[in-house]
Amino acid sequence: MPSRPRSLSILTLAASTAWLSFAAASTQQQDLTIPATPEQIAFFEAKIRPVLAENCFSCHGPKMQMADLRLDNFAGIQKAKAIVLGKPDESPLIKAVRHTGPIKMPMDRKLKTEEIANLESWVKMGAPWPAEKKKETEPKVTLWSLAPVEKPSIPKLASNSISIKNPIDAFVLQKLQSEKLTLAPEADRRTLLRRLSYDLIGLPPNLAEVNAFIADKSPNAYEKVVDRLLSSPHYGERQARMWLDVARYADTKGYVFEEDRNYPNAYTYRDWVIQAFNRDLPYDQFVIQQLAADRLPEVQNGDDKRPLAALGFLTVGRRFLNNSHDIIDDRIDVTTRGFMGFTVSCARCHDHKFDPVPTQDYYSLYAVFASSLEKTVPISERTVREPWEQYSQRLQQAEKALRDHVTGQIKELRELNKIAEKAKTLTAETRAALQALREDQYPNQERLKQLTTSFSKEEVEKLKDLQAAIDQIQKNAPPLPEFAMAMADSGKPGDGVIFRRGNPGLRGDPAPRRFLSAVSPPGERTHWTEGSGRLQLAKAIAAKENPLTARVMVNRVWQQHFGAGLVRTSSDFGFQGDKPTHPELLDFLAASFVENGWSIKKLHRAIVTSATYRQSSSTSKTLLEKDPDNRLLARMDRKRLDLEQMRDSLLLASGRLDLDKVGGKSADIWAAPFNQRRSIYGFVERQNLPGVFKTFDFASPDTTSSKRFQTTVPQQALFFLNSPFAVEHARFTSERAEITSAQDEGQRVRRLYQLLFARLPSAAEAALAKDYLRIASSSTNDIPKGSWQYGYGEYDAVTKRVKKFVPFQHFADGGYRVGPMFPHPQLGYLTLNQTGGHPGRDSTHSVIRRWTSPMDGSVQVQGSLTHPSAQGDGVQARIIGNLLGLVGEWNAHNRTVKTDLPTLSVSKGDYLDFVVEPGGNDGFDSFSWSPTVITLDGKLTWSASSNFGPPPPAPLGAFPLYVQALLMTNEFLFVD
Repeated sequence: MPSRPRSLSILTLAASTAWLSFAAASTQQQDLTIPATPEQIAFFEAKIRPVLAENCFSCHGPKMQMADLRLDNFAGIQKAKAIVLGKPDESPLIKAVRHTGPIKMPMDRKLKTEEIANLESWVKMGAPWPAEKKKETEPKVTLWSLAPVEKPSIPKLASNSISIKNPIDAFVLQKLQSEKLTLAPEADRRTLLRRLSYDLIGLPPNLAEVNAFIADKSPNAYEKVVDRLLSSPHYGERQARMWLDVARYADTKGYVFEEDRNYPNAYTYRDWVIQAFNRDLPYDQFVIQQLAADRLPEVQNGDDKRPLAALGFLTVGRRFLNNSHDIIDDRIDVTTRGFMGFTVSCARCHDHKFDPVPTQDYYSLYAVFASSLEKTVPISERTVREPWEQYSQRLQQAEKALRDHVTGQIKELRELNKIAEKAKTLTAETRAALQALREDQYPNQERLKQLTTSFSKEEVEKLKDLQAAIDQIQKNAPPLPEFAMAMADSGKPGDGVIFRRGNPGLRGDPAPRRFLSAVSPPGERTHWTEGSGRLQLAKAIAAKENPLTARVMVNRVWQQHFGAGLVRTSSDFGFQGDKPTHPELLDFLAASFVENGWSIKKLHRAIVTSATYRQSSSTSKTLLEKDPDNRLLARMDRKRLDLEQMRDSLLLASGRLDLDKVGGKSADIWAAPFNQRRSIYGFVERQNLPGVFKTFDFASPDTTSSKRFQTTVPQQALFFLNSPFAVEHARFTSERAEITSAQDEGQRVRRLYQLLFARLPSAAEAALAKDYLRIASSSTNDIPKGSWQYGYGEYDAVTKRVKKFVPFQHFADGGYRVGPMFPHPQLGYLTLNQTGGHPGRDSTHSVIRRWTSPMDGSVQVQGSLTHPSAQGDGVQARIIGNLLGLVGEWNAHNRTVKTDLPTLSVSKGDYLDFVVEPGGNDGFDSFSWSPTVITLDGKLTWSASSNFGPPPPAPLGAFPLYVQALLMTNEFLFVD
């Protein structure tokens, strides 16, 4: 450790002497503390220990005991006679922190008043201190997951009557037989194919595939289907979704103040994951490329830069308001939990409470990531990449030349502005711009225009030439390549130090870059000095000797197929996690995984060809009582479709699913017009995750997710009933079931069952459909419903009618508009929302709410028109009937006026237009007006505010409603 300054040493010596003499003079106290209550211990842990650790332990702790005083255990406090139990006023420690005695601690500052008061209360209650465990008497517990993976022998079963498909079944049956149980019968072929198809490619089989499989009597018919699905390009799309949950993938950063929160290149990481699964990239390389692709020689020196996209694993995480410490913590967490099921980030502030991870190990990994920088790099083929790199270099040079020229001119103007006589030669605009511009700030276009009023003619011409050069370069820009959110080693990588209690301001012992002690070979750990150390970290994780990596991945794949892993806590293989239900099977799979070249496809094949996987989901009361959680695997659990499977199945049933391309940029998949690509290509907005994602249990992208929750809530049924997406695709599916216009209802129903379930309906199902369609087709809805429409148009002062009504075609941000651009380039702020709106730029573009009467009778109108601004010239409002003409007219400017009408006679189909037009111009013309139409008896009400909303979809007919009902059945929404 570095030597202390001499002045501090003198202070320390003086303080030590004072403390010793002060403590010796203190009142003699007992050696035994008063037995502590749980409440007192809780008070100590919350209020006392943190204060002592923060302010005292560095000089009076396990490594240093200045003045022979140790405050990290009660024995040390007793030895130094630092306190008098129950008497804070007589306790040297309390006098020291009060700064009222001969010594004042801490030396450089005084504790907070609240902290001193807590210490006084602690001494007054008898200084309770938690009992310390005697470590020498504690048995040493070995963590099962850290034991080396040794491939066990395949069990020999007591009975040979059971059909075993592969070694997996032997391990499962061994445990079942010990409980006097056996496997469930094999599922029927239709169920097996549906299960396989959803598990491997995320899509259901069609009728032709089901019929072909049922008709195939060859002994290897099942294996042929498995191989077909494993070789499908859609295999990677399905498997990638599992890994993207682990990698906390999103297309945005989360909350980051006012900067752009988008990750425009995140999709290249997602596409890399898809292709890695499709290519069956060995899992050890899958690990290494995601942590250190930039350090691999074949990437550094080769033409193929696509592996750099793998580094998105580290860089697509949340930005934590750009707090670098939290960003690195997130990267440590996703790396250690994602690849090794080890909760290392728990050691950020202290040694892990349960697992063998000291704080120093955390900061060893922290130093690795702190020695790395984020970097955006092109990854397209060389013919695209190199022209763009050359173009980018030319553009940067041209922009630098312009920037240097402007910066130089601003510097000269500032010098002139300092001299009173010369300052007069500057224009007022220039002086104002200089005053508003910081020394280190580059002007925007408006500010630059103000500054150039004082440039010389020659400098202005040079500025124009430099800008023209930039424009010419940009005019000849080559095609834009794809980019990776990559990383690179910093120029000065280095080791770290422990942040005591996680505080970067409290530096502790060194933390050299090296691997976790718990999974390192015995002896001295290798100190990583090659660059940042990320490549060494990646190789250490992917080493076949690492007992965690293979176990964790085979467990994730098992969980994907069975709904639960052999270890239920698939990202926590520590003491707090579950132990494996079948430890020998887990190790057999892990060892085989490595032996088979880390092939994930071979692992899938082994699992899905087992008799264990091929079981039916049927069960019995006895089995449910004996094994309710199915830990013994005596049946296949039923699995519900996840969000992506559900949406893709809806698109597939309606004939709208686009399967032509694998990969591509992310798109909004929940806004109309609905994107028809697979759900994995949906845009994931980290900060404002759409409600449908939450409704169907999508994994939170804020942190690595080991498994999705599974809930059953009313919103899920309401989605199928009311969401425009579900309604639209129910209609499309209905239309697809109509082979010809001449077909009868029975044919339509049979065709529908083939589309949705790849089978024909039973006689009972066909009869039920016939009855429903007969009743639904003959029923009518006579309940009166008012109709509000929203648009714009013009009032004709001669006819006293609305001359033109144009419905709004766009709904966004809670209101109706002309189109997606707002304000509209020609029509301005033309909009209607729930409480009011804003008219267009002239009277020909007045905003109009149109209410259509659903009945004959009399109504009244109630409401108030408010124009809140003192600026502008106000608005004019009118109520106009298509037959009644002008029935009310009001002006409002910085005031509120009542717009009530007592009695209006209307017939069914008549309408009333509530029109608002600007005064002289549309400046400051926002208004509030949400009238209500009421029948005279008050029984029926149509509120412009309560009934406001996006345009509802057209009502479904009888057959589309029947389709909608079938889309909500278990047969459609469950795998089995």
